[in-house]
Amino acid sequence: MNFIAEVFFASWHLLLDASIYILFGLIVSGWLRVFLNPNTVVKHLGRGRFASVFKAAFLGIPIPL
Repeated sequence: MNFIAEVFFASWHLLLDASIYILFGLIVSGWLRVFLNPNTVVKHLGRGRFASVFKAAFLGIPIPL
């Protein structure tokens, strides 16, 4: 029973530590949804096989930083 409690508390503390990043990601994605036209995103990232992957990778590089 002690092991289960330790796993629960460790999971809870991990969630608390990650919560600021989760909230930040939700806020940024909400802003992108409000301010970006979906047709613009499809125009830049929806066509082709390689160019869209490179563009998405280039735009996603600053996110973890």
